[in-house]
Amino acid sequence: MENMKYNLGSGALENWLVAETVFNADFLGKCEAIFCQGNGYLGIRHSLEESYVGETRNTFVTGTFNKFSAEEVTELPNFPDVTAMDIYIDGDRFSLEKGEIKEYERVLNLLNGEVLRKVVWVSPKGKEIKFLFRRFVSFANEHILGSAVEILPVNDGISIRILSGINKRVSNSGSQHFEDGSSRIYEGKYIESIQETTESKVKTAVFTAHNIDSEQGTEVKAHPIIKRRGVYYQYDFSIGKENAVHIEKISGIYTTRDLKYRDISENEAREVIKEESKADFIAEAKKGYKLLFEKSEAVWREFWNKNDITINSEDGFDQLGIRFAQYHLNIMIKRDDNRLGIGAKALSGEGYKGHSFWDTEIFLFPYYMYTDPKAARTLLEYRYHNLYGARKKAAENGFSGAQYPWESAWIDDGEVTPLMGDADVVTGEAMPILTGLIEIHISADVAFAVDEYYRFTGDTDFMEKNGYEIIFETAKFWLSKMEKNEKSGKYEILDVIGPDEYKEHIDNNAYTNYMAHHNMKLAKEYIADIKESRTALYEQLDLKLNLKQLEEELCLKMEELYLPQPDENGIIPQFDGYFKLKDLDLSKYKQSSIVGTIYRDFNMEQINEYKVSKQGDIVVLFFLLRELFDKETVRKNFLYYEEKTLHDSSLSKCTHGIMASELGLEEMAYKFYKGSASVDLGTEMRSSDMGIHSASMGGVWQSVVMGFAGVRLFGNSLSVSPRLPKEWSLISFNMVWRGQPLGITIDKEKASIKNNGEESAELMFEGLPVRISGGEKVDITLPGKPA
Repeated sequence: MENMKYNLGSGALENWLVAETVFNADFLGKCEAIFCQGNGYLGIRHSLEESYVGETRNTFVTGTFNKFSAEEVTELPNFPDVTAMDIYIDGDRFSLEKGEIKEYERVLNLLNGEVLRKVVWVSPKGKEIKFLFRRFVSFANEHILGSAVEILPVNDGISIRILSGINKRVSNSGSQHFEDGSSRIYEGKYIESIQETTESKVKTAVFTAHNIDSEQGTEVKAHPIIKRRGVYYQYDFSIGKENAVHIEKISGIYTTRDLKYRDISENEAREVIKEESKADFIAEAKKGYKLLFEKSEAVWREFWNKNDITINSEDGFDQLGIRFAQYHLNIMIKRDDNRLGIGAKALSGEGYKGHSFWDTEIFLFPYYMYTDPKAARTLLEYRYHNLYGARKKAAENGFSGAQYPWESAWIDDGEVTPLMGDADVVTGEAMPILTGLIEIHISADVAFAVDEYYRFTGDTDFMEKNGYEIIFETAKFWLSKMEKNEKSGKYEILDVIGPDEYKEHIDNNAYTNYMAHHNMKLAKEYIADIKESRTALYEQLDLKLNLKQLEEELCLKMEELYLPQPDENGIIPQFDGYFKLKDLDLSKYKQSSIVGTIYRDFNMEQINEYKVSKQGDIVVLFFLLRELFDKETVRKNFLYYEEKTLHDSSLSKCTHGIMASELGLEEMAYKFYKGSASVDLGTEMRSSDMGIHSASMGGVWQSVVMGFAGVRLFGNSLSVSPRLPKEWSLISFNMVWRGQPLGITIDKEKASIKNNGEESAELMFEGLPVRISGGEKVDITLPGKPA
């Protein structure tokens, strides 16, 4: 690919570097998103220091949701920008669209989170100049980010003007979320902006400071500038040929929704944030770029020492792909704050407004559950906080219990799915977004993740405080949502959207019905369990949730829910009437590198008439509830539905890859892994304009660990059944099982499992029980290999 290079690293940096080697202003969005830097609190899109038409400068702070107007839904607001730096050389504004680019390279180092950009540029006046730009977002202090630039004139001396500071003229695609607020400068150095969001009244403090150092001790003239929605410094100086100047810019961002203010009132936080944050920032800014970056780099190395997945493959991209996914999985989660979910674009862009979907529970959550159970618990605690909005939504729709919002934002925002979307290719009008109204399987998805977490970790404390209540309240919702068909005597779930969002207003979607049944089955089993073994807890929850009535209703109705069965050909209908839909030649859509191209030919009403799927539906059902279906049924349905699936969702290929691997379809499984890893890294230059695809990052990890390594949770057992693709000779990774850290290495001949914990760990390997004492390592020969 001309613009991007994925094999730049060598030696210790082999398969650690993602590089842009050709600048093209038509494709700014891709690298802005995939080079995004963050720490779970901050997310900074990597727009370049100099400005370009078509750029999207985004700075997000997790949890700071705001609503611009009554007509819009709440979203993560774009914070004041501190990344821009206008540079003028002999009066010409530095821009790669002017003059001549002799050399260009922008590199994201996944190992330490730093982005370096090297440019050799000839100005319109013929001055050749070398630039080295550096930027990081700190993992040592979540409020801090730093940037630096070195400017070296090659063939002649130059005069330089720099305009840099805090730009408050920012918006979310036009929606302005902040009041103008106040601006000032301290000690002739420290720039401050104090604002608050317009509706949610989150108070923010943003700071920045500059240091300029020249090899020849250049005199720098500094001029402070305060404008409407902006506060800056203008620096003027000259440097001679072969004399470099170093400019550092350290910034800090703070809000009243920071974790430290959680237990005090909003008014108290508003009173103290300015002075507290200013003191923290000044202390950090005095350390300078080098020391601040080294502290952040140390945290990154600690992360990789614990979590790096080694893949020995014929293609180094396979190794880079999993590291790229883990990089983003690390910067998208605030691991210590249970008031926050993960956005579908993480903190890398305005897409989906920072909202959380079912993606979190099904595609992201397993990664954290396997590697950092404490962080995984916070994601489920976020859903417990969401019960307020889920109960509110259920009541508004005439149901009982908890109906989770399709899109969630702040813990008490409730449903935040927009009502209108893109243009209808037929009518020219905005298409209605129905997911917030009838895509209801998310309630069962949340309950599924709660149960999976409990079985994986044995965390009884979580279940007693949060988990049981989520499962019981979502089960109530399903009982009230089901409608009895008087002809068949069965209960049905009507007028929904399943995971395949190319089908709207459908009845008895197999995924939804089976997951709802599973949700209710969990509730019934857990009620029976705590009634018998934890009487006090049962009585407490019964008083709060009326478990006696819930149990009675479950016994009466749950087993009467209609669960679609295979037809004479062994195919389960995706929903009522699926087999009556029209066939359509999908070849041109399946071959397209651009998702959603079917919308150019059909609107949603027309797509509803054809056997075409956006993403896996029944295939996801097989992945989650694998034990309900025999292998032959899974194989037939997998092949049948994959042929009709466009994989227009970033969630699709990873699930198909895992199931293909289980079914022995090795070539297909490897192809799907490549496809998942290429959703953002691939050749399509506009696929990431609105931000990276968070769930796809989790899907890449799932493809490796749950697919090729075959590490899955079945029942209460951790099962290991390796299925390496022929291109791979080894994979090695760490995980946590029931509190015990395990190191697993799999090659073509054997699997080695080291229990790095103190207590014994029990698991199943190819269906046979294995017990590993604390500190012990076992080697297991793979089936069919000589012992």
